[in-house]
Formats: sequence, C-alpha cells, structure tokens
Amino acid sequence: MLKLFAFIVYVVLTSTKAEDGHCIWYGPCGENALGKITNCYYNGTAQLLTDESALKTLETACGMIYNGTNNTYTCCSGDQIKIMADQFGLAKLMLGRCPSCYYNFRSLFCAMTCAPDQSRFLTVKDLGTSISFPNRTTVESIYYDVAEDFSQRILDSCRDVLYPGGNQHSLDSMCGRPYDKCTKEAFMAYLGIGNPAVPFPIYINMMNDTSQYETFYNQTTFVCSEPIVSRYENKTACGCLDCSKSCRPIPPDVPDKEFKIFNIDGWVVIALMVIVLFVATFFTSLFVIPKFRKPRQIVEESTETTALINGPISRNKLGRLIRVRLSTENFLQQIFYNLGLYCAQHPFIVLSIGTVLIAALSCGLLKFKVTTDPVLLWSAKSSIARQQKDYFDKHFKPFYRTTQIIIVPDDQSFTTHYYLSPPAPASEYTFGPVFNLDFLFRVLDLQTDVLSLTADLKEKNRTVLLSDICFKPLAPDNENCTVFSILQYYQNSKDKLNTSIHDDFFTYFDYSTHFMTCSEAPTTTKDNPLNISCFADFGGTINPFMILGNYSGSTYANATALVITIVIENSNDPEKIQLAEAWEKVFLDYMKNFTETQKALRAAGRWDETANFTVFYSAERSIQDELNRQSRSDIFTIIISYSIMFLYVTLTLGRIRSWRTFFIDLKISVGFIGVFFVLISVMSSIGFYSYCGLAGTLIIFEVIPFLVLAVGVDNIFIIVQHFEHAKTEKHPSIDICLAKTIGRVGPSILLTATSESIAFVLGSLTPMPAVQLFSLYAFMAVFIDFLLQITCFVSILALDAKRQQSDRPDLCCCVPMKLESTTNEAEQESKGMLQQVFTRIWTPMVLGSSYIRAILFSLFIITTCLSLSSIHRISVGLDQKLSMPKDSYVLDYFRGLEEYLSVGPPVYFIVNQDAIDYTKIDDQDLLCGTSGCSSISLLGQIGEALRQPNRYYLAQPPSSWLDDYFDWLQSTNDPPCCRINNQTKQFCPATLNDTACQPCPIKFLENQRPSPDDFRQYIEYFLIDNPGEKCPKGGHAAYHDAIELVNNTYVKSSYFMGFHSVLKTSKDYIDAMKSANEIAKNISRTILNNHSHPYHDSNKLEDYPVVPYSVFYVFYDQYLTIWHNLIMNLSLSFAAVFVVTCVLLGFDFHTSFLILLCVFMIIIDMFGVMFLWKIELNAISVVNIVMSVGIAVEFIAHIARYFAVSQGEDRLLRARTALSEMGSSVFSGITLTKIGGVVVLAFAKSQLFQVFYFRMYFSLVVIGALHGLVFLPILLSYFGPHSITFIDHRKRSYLNDDTIPSEVVPNGNA
Repeated sequence: MLKLFAFIVYVVLTSTKAEDGHCIWYGPCGENALGKITNCYYNGTAQLLTDESALKTLETACGMIYNGTNNTYTCCSGDQIKIMADQFGLAKLMLGRCPSCYYNFRSLFCAMTCAPDQSRFLTVKDLGTSISFPNRTTVESIYYDVAEDFSQRILDSCRDVLYPGGNQHSLDSMCGRPYDKCTKEAFMAYLGIGNPAVPFPIYINMMNDTSQYETFYNQTTFVCSEPIVSRYENKTACGCLDCSKSCRPIPPDVPDKEFKIFNIDGWVVIALMVIVLFVATFFTSLFVIPKFRKPRQIVEESTETTALINGPISRNKLGRLIRVRLSTENFLQQIFYNLGLYCAQHPFIVLSIGTVLIAALSCGLLKFKVTTDPVLLWSAKSSIARQQKDYFDKHFKPFYRTTQIIIVPDDQSFTTHYYLSPPAPASEYTFGPVFNLDFLFRVLDLQTDVLSLTADLKEKNRTVLLSDICFKPLAPDNENCTVFSILQYYQNSKDKLNTSIHDDFFTYFDYSTHFMTCSEAPTTTKDNPLNISCFADFGGTINPFMILGNYSGSTYANATALVITIVIENSNDPEKIQLAEAWEKVFLDYMKNFTETQKALRAAGRWDETANFTVFYSAERSIQDELNRQSRSDIFTIIISYSIMFLYVTLTLGRIRSWRTFFIDLKISVGFIGVFFVLISVMSSIGFYSYCGLAGTLIIFEVIPFLVLAVGVDNIFIIVQHFEHAKTEKHPSIDICLAKTIGRVGPSILLTATSESIAFVLGSLTPMPAVQLFSLYAFMAVFIDFLLQITCFVSILALDAKRQQSDRPDLCCCVPMKLESTTNEAEQESKGMLQQVFTRIWTPMVLGSSYIRAILFSLFIITTCLSLSSIHRISVGLDQKLSMPKDSYVLDYFRGLEEYLSVGPPVYFIVNQDAIDYTKIDDQDLLCGTSGCSSISLLGQIGEALRQPNRYYLAQPPSSWLDDYFDWLQSTNDPPCCRINNQTKQFCPATLNDTACQPCPIKFLENQRPSPDDFRQYIEYFLIDNPGEKCPKGGHAAYHDAIELVNNTYVKSSYFMGFHSVLKTSKDYIDAMKSANEIAKNISRTILNNHSHPYHDSNKLEDYPVVPYSVFYVFYDQYLTIWHNLIMNLSLSFAAVFVVTCVLLGFDFHTSFLILLCVFMIIIDMFGVMFLWKIELNAISVVNIVMSVGIAVEFIAHIARYFAVSQGEDRLLRARTALSEMGSSVFSGITLTKIGGVVVLAFAKSQLFQVFYFRMYFSLVVIGALHGLVFLPILLSYFGPHSITFIDHRKRSYLNDDTIPSEVVPNGNA
C-alpha cells in the first residue's frame, strides 16, 4: 500500500530557482534505474491544455488549478494528468471518506505536478538522464517549499480519517507512525522521502516567513468539519468517525455517585445509627423503664417479668384463632398418628410399596442426560443475549473457535537497530525483546510444528489436518488457514524473515524496517525495496494489536510478547465439532509436552537446549476439559465429605442406656437406612425429571445431596430422639409409642418439608436455567425424602424397636443377647449425653442471665444491620480463574491474557433482518460513516462512543462494509475495482488483464451513492473480490461473512465489527456488555424515529433494528438481572415459608412471623459473609443462597413450633424447654452432621469448591446453628406467642383406647 503515496512528483528544475511563472518539467520521461517513472526537464512557460479528456480529468482531480476549457495552462501533459489521476484513485480509497482531507491532500500534489508557476516553490536538487529517452534530462530529486500552516492544516483535516477495512486510521499508513503521534514534519517527510514508493526524493520544506510568501506554496484549505464549496466541487463535511470536530460535544464523565455521609459509606452510617437507636431503646425498655413502672392489676398475669410487652390477654378476641390453632394441631396430630400406626403395624407392606415406587422412579436414570453447555446452563432462552447469539449463529455463522499461544521471551532486554537513512526511513529504531531475530526463528519453528499437527480420528478412520477445520477467508482462491501472527508479515518464510538490503558498512532495510512498515500500514502489498508483502499468506491483513502484547500506547515496537491465534471454523454440526476437538486435543497434548520438556531442561540446568521463551496456550475445548478434569478430581473429596456425614449419622443415632446394652442400643442399621433414603430420594428426583425429559446439571450432584442430607438427617434425629424419649412413657405397645411420636413430630417435619418444597418450586420461576433445574430437582428430592421418612423410615424404626425390645444386637439381630431381667430405672429414664448437655449447660448459659440474653440478642441484631449495609458492596460475577484447578495450564493462560493481551474480544453491531432498506440513500445514511452520512448514524454513534473509552469499552473503529462498498464502486484506479466482462457478463478482478473487461456502468446519485439497481447488482461482485494492491477494498476477506445475501442481490442482514478494549475483571465484561447494549439501543431509537415508528424497551430481539453481539455476552447476561432475580426468588421463598408455616400452625401469624424473621436474618448474614469473604454473586452463589432458605427453615422451624404448641404462661420457661428438647436434635441432626463434611471441602483441589461450597456451606451451618440455638430461643423468650390453653385431655374419651396422641407439654409427657 506504500504505492498509494507514489503520486506524480514529476519535477525537472534547474539547481537554482527558475523565473516566476515558469515550469520545471513537462511530460513523463519513462522509468529510471529503480523502475520509477520520472519527469522530463522543461524550463519554460506553462502550456495551454487542449486535450479534452485531460481537461475533464484535471477538472475532476485538480479543480483548484482548473481555469476552464480555453484558459487552463499547466506544467503537466495529458499523460502526466492521467498518471496522477490514477494514483489519486488509490489515495481516494484511503482518504475519500473525508472530502475536506482528500481535497487538501490533492491540492498539495496538484500544485506540485501541474501548477503553471511551479518555479515559485519548486527547486531541482538533482538531475539525471532518461533511460527510455537518452537525449532527455530527468529530475532525480527536488525541493518543495510550502507554508508551514498549510502543512498543519492538511494534517489536521486528515488526522482522524479511518480505513475501516483494516480497523485503523489512514494516517497510520501515511505518516510512518501512529496517527495520534503524527506531526506535520513527520507527515511531510514521509510523503516526500520516508515512503519507499516515492519515485524520487521530495524534500518538503516548511516556510513561515510571510514576507516571502511568493516563494512557497500556500493554498486555501477546508476544515474537516465544513463542506467543500468551490467552483468545481461541492461536497459535504466529513463524518464524526473521520473528523472529531464534526462530532457532538462529549458529555462530561459523571462518576458513579456513591452514597456517603461524612465521607463514609452512607449505608454503614445508617446501620450504625439504627444500631445505636435500637440498643438504647432496647436496654432502656428492658432494664430502666421497669424500675419506674408502678405495679398495676392486670386481668391475666404477665407471661414473664422481663417481657417488653406487658398487658392482659383478651381471650374473647383471640378465642377464635386459638380454636383454629387447636383444631389444626389436633387434626395434624391425628393424621400423623394414624399414618405412624399403620406404618409401624404393617412395615413390610409399606416397605414393599416404597421399594416399588422408588425403583420405578430410579429407572428413569437410564434416560438421564447432563447439560454441560454453559450457554444452556447460565443463559435463559428468552434473554436478550441468548437471542443475540442465536440470531448471529443462524444468520451468519457461529463465532469461530480459537486456539491461541502467548509467547514471552526469557530475555526481556531492548535493542537498538541502526540503519543508513536515507534510504531507510530512520537511522535507528529501538525494539522490544520479541524482535530478536533468533527468537523469531525459534517461534517460527514452533508455529510450523503446530500448524503441521494431525489428529487420528479412529471412530471415523480418518486423519484430521488443520486445513480440514480452519477458517479460510479467501477460499477457494486461497486455501491457507487464518493464523494471526507476526510471522505472517513475512508469509511464515525464514527466507523472507532473513531478507535484508545492506552493504559492507550499512544496513538499509531488513525484517525490522519491514515490521515498522507493516505495523503502520498493514495493507501494504509490496514493501519496496524488500519486495515483501504485509498481507498474510491467507490473504488478509494482520493488525499489530492482535499479534503483539504488552506494548506502550501505540508503539508496537516496544512489545514484550507475541500472540499467535489460529482461527478454526465453528459449526452447529456435531461431526464438524468432533473433527475440531480432535485436532485441538492433539494441539493441547503437543503444547503440554513442549512446556513440560522446557521445564525439565530448565530444572536440569541445560539452558542451551531450551527454547528460551515461555508459552501460555489454550484451545476452544480447554476450559471444558479442565472443568471435567476438576470434577473428576473432586469426586474423591465429595465422597469423603459425604462419607464423614454418613458415618456420623450411623454412629450417633439413638441413645446408649449403659455399657451392658451397648450393642442392643446401637442404631447403625437405622442410621444407614435413613441416610440411604436421603440418597435414593435424590436418585428418584433425577429419575422423575429424566422421565420428563428435563436434563440435569453437575450442580445437582454437588449441592442437592448436601441439601437433602441437611433436611433429611435433621428429621431422622428428631424422630429417633423423640421416639427414644417416648419409650420412657408407658404405652400398650411399641407401635402405639411410635405412632404417638410421629403424631407429635410429624406436623413439625411437615412444616419444614412443605415450606422448603414450595420455596423451591417458586424458585424455579427464575429465568436462570441452572437455578431453575436446581430448584425443581431440590423440590422433588425434599418431597420424596419427606414421604420416605414418615412412611418407610417409620416402618424401619418399628422393626428396629422390636429388635431392641427382644434384646438382639444391631447388625447381628439373628443372635439374641442374654441380659439380666432387672433393668436400672435410671437407664430407662436417662437422657442422651447431648440432650443432657443442652439441658444442663447450653440452655442455662443462653437463657440464664437476663443481661446475657440482652447482650446476645443485641449482637445478632447488630450483625444483621451491618450485613445489610454491606450487601451493595458484594461483587457480581465469577472470576474465571476460580473455575480452574490450581495446577491447570489454563490458569497460566488467563494470567497471560491479563498481562499481555492488547485488545479485547470483537463486538458486532448487527442490523436486524429487514430493518433497513440498504438500497435507499436515507437508510444508508442511518448506517454509514463517510461524508454525507447522518451524524447520528450507526457508525456515527459508535464513533462518538470511541471517544469515551472509559465509558463504552471500545478500542478500535469498526469495519464498515457499506462505506468500503461505496469506495469500491467509486474507485477511479486503472483499472477500477468494479469491472464486467462484456462477453461472459462475469466479474473481472482488478488483477485480470483482459480487454473484454469494462468498467461497471454505475449510475451515481446524491453523494456518489449508487442507484438502487446498481447497489443490488454489484454487491455480489464486491463480496467475491479479493483485496490487493490495485483494489485494497475488495470485500471477500473482510466482509464475506458479514452480510446475509439473498439471491445474490438482497441484503437481508449484516454486521459492523469492532473491538472491545482489554477486559480483565467480571466488572469490565459486564460494563462492556451494558455499554454495547446502550449504544445499540440509541441507534435503534434513531432508526425507528426516522421511520416514524415508536421505540420501547423490550426483551424481544425483533423490536430492535440494531443489536450488539460478542461471544461473552451470553455468559455475562445473567449478571444484568441477577440481583433482581435473586430478590424475586427470595421474596417468593419467604412468602412460601410464611404462608405454609401460618397454615400448618393453624394461622399462628405470630410464630410464622418469628420463623420468617430468623430465616431472613440468616440470609442477610450470609450476604455479610459473602462480602467479608469476597464471594462474588453469580449463579453458583445464587443456588447456595436459595438452598440456604431451605436449611435455615430446618434450623428454626422445629424449635419455634415446639415453643408454639407447648403449654405454660412463662415465655422464658417455654423457650428453655423448647431449646432443651429440640436443640439437641437440631445440633446433632444438622450442625454436627454438616461441619465434618464441610470442613473436608476446604482441602478440595478446586478453587470453586473452596470458595463457593466450603466457605458458603461452613458459614451457613455456623450462622444457622447460632440463630437456631441462640438467637431464636432468646427471641421467643421476649416476643414469643402465648401458649394454647388446652382442654383437659382426661375429658376426651377417645384417649381411653390410646388411639389419639396426647398433646405436647413442656416435659414431653401426655
């Protein structure tokens, strides 16, 4: 592309300044020794131009010096004008997007080539002899004096002009340095002598002496933001993308407002104020006010002398509710008593029915399918991001699979390369460590080995080559694979990498100067004099920001790392995916062996044999492979965790009366079967949904067993411990004793199971698929476990009780033991050790001193307030490094990405199908970014966003097929880009020399736009034209997949591709997605308003004319609504807990509210732990929080219900009794069971398990236990409901036959 600037610098002057008004050349003099066209010396006056064709060309190209048909005197011949116009055609492709820039640029060379007073500002430096015309003198070099401010004005008007096809600025190719660092001196120097394509040196001198204005060239120029209005040209101003002055003012950056009071987090301040107010009010009401209160007669004695609420109870008003509560309690006890009695008396029938049902459900496991696709797991099908992905995959093709290698040299030293300048562009360059030639040779060897890898696919009996699966943008014309690498600047050739031009003393050009040329102008087709193209061997351009890492600003030469990216075709065809995965597996094995070999060589001190660089690598399948490996490695940890819980239950269930009855009192078999019921309930849940065709997830095996164990084991302990206690009472038979036990505890178990089940059912309403599946599977598992516990487990317990009654040992019941007939009464009535601890130590400690109660109560309230104040500071997202094992190579790759990657993922702005009529100029103006387009077009608004990178996370200007298509149609090269064979009517590429190929007869309308018919007719040719030296804007490589073309004429949908900036954290990814959606919505609003259609926010893709898409959106979309979904889920769960407890407690609103309050506080404290322990909010933590509601109910409901149905007027006494009787079951059933299993998770290899399972589960168990065993009893002692005044049970005749259970009283007796 350097020939773009080899314009007609045809000056033949004497070594001294000629007289004013004279020419210094006239006519071309053929090629010189370097193959460059020169001009013939002419020291005379300008000649009248009479050639009509030349006059017309001059009027179009150089209207600023055209004076009409009979009055145009020039110092250039018609041939010179034609050559100049042809070269301007190439310049137009680079600068024509901005008419002002293109006009100013042309004026510089039009005056130099044809101005009638050349001698005023041109001076010949060197003369030569023409090879083609030996008798003619040629110009070898000149001085060109121009006004300094004229140079600056040209630069200013061209600085922002884009070259969309290369995602770069045009000045990157025209200044010899990045556009933002281009100065007028560098710009003029590069155009005159720095550009190797210049036919002879043009030494442009900038003058600023106004007294000598007649000795240098100056010309009126146009600012890029103003239209061109002249005698022969009328053009619109440049667009915002090409001219920052045309953009609307950038709105000021408004930082996110933080709610602060006294420069402290406002929510913390409010929490502290509430805490102070509460503590003051609470302690004053509790300890100060009662001292001044006068005793007064009350209708009914206060429930407790320390109660905050002192007053009479109106039985008239509460009578109806009390009757409802009493009736409900009696009804439930009656139901469970009958059920328990039947199960105890007919154990084999119950067990047979249960076995058949469980077996039938478990058979569904044969149909079980696991969903591992993260898209299906974390993105709802109705989410906008999922719709965007589905649309992109359907209308274009699935986003490519990428295999990437990051290479970092061990030697990180910088070096300086010296050259002879001129002819070299500069005398020295400083290069980073990746530009060491020996290092590049070693990288080329590695790259060659990787590209030649083959995979043997035994299932299909075929060998898979990279060429079988890679992306080939120019196929079938070019079958090379797309590989982004610095070595592509040398077409992966060692010979080209080693090419240099030098003599015995100096180096002029080599691989380093070629890199500088290619990094500044990636579309250079021939870097003279090396004669090496910058195009990759697959025919595309290589942008330096995609292949280099860790450089400063735009100084690519400072890079310290290389990035090689192999692009592989993606597909919805499983067979093609299988081929790609097979090759990727071989690649990963090769790279693993390579890195391990390098480590071994380093460890052995054999440094000479090492590659002297470090690699970080990854393939598309890497993350899934490592997740699977992690799951397999953590299976052992999970098994140990569950085994510890299993052993604990089996060994601690029941009560040992004495050492003599040790083997008889053991309940290992009962514990084993109880835990087994928990596991088969999970299996039955999976089988049930497998029948329904609902695929499961791995999280089911990781979380639900933990949940069901927490729920089920707690119930097992409650049933067994109450049954053991009931044995101390006198009953006609063991069946009656067990039935009464179930009658007492059954309603409590029903309360917790129903609350949890309905909460999980409602949780399935969330749109997040993983949470939906978890909630459904958890609901069914909890429900089935509940049914097994109140039926089959009761039957097992009845059989075991009869075994114990007959003095047969556990696990060996066929052999009876001989015991003395006398039984110690203390053995019969003694409580279990843990229950004694709760009765004698824990309960007095918690509910003893009124001051301790008050302090503990206040501490819990303070903790909840502080946790509430920290919720908004919980991070949202998932650090992708946590998902990998600690020893994973992908972790190294992630770190390499963060440190060395210089550009973020691509972002596509998709124009929805049929949203735009691309043939209409008005609709084109809503998309394009060139001159004449709307300032608020798609590209215009993206251009404005590019100026605010901190807000919109965009790094590179978007490629625009529409603008490039216009330029392609308007090209005036020789030959032009668009040609048709007048015989075959087929497209002729610019590289084809055939006289039958004629320019396309294009009819241009306003702003040089094609007519609708021509737009449709030639779009197909644009998309098959390969970019090259003569036509760099051919659309085959860049846009073939960017347009959905129907019948080769109708554009149904298309996209405009840019790049996000480097994204490192979850917040970066989420904010980038938000900003892209914001941009797309603004563009959609503009298009709809222009079409007189209303705009409204919607969750339907078809409502938006423009939508964004990037490959990571579908994974991060969940975080946009994760708080909303979680709050809705928790709200429904809380509502379910309240309603169910209220109904099953006989509309006991008081107790239901206290249960809900405790559950709410547990969840809030879990959020506090997440903040303190830096646990991010994501799908995994959401599942854990939803699960926490169910387990929290277990910690709370049993003790609360026991308190509610117990007799007594003293709240404190009832609270102590409830804690003593139920606390041990809760502590042993949940807390101790889980602690042992959870602690094991801390040693898991998976960081995911350590953070989201160990930390959250451990916190849940501790917080739940503290609330259930400390806070709840204190809360009940202060604010618990009044007891139900039961009717004297002796008046109930139906108790005489022991068919109805007695009411529960504080001491547990009937």
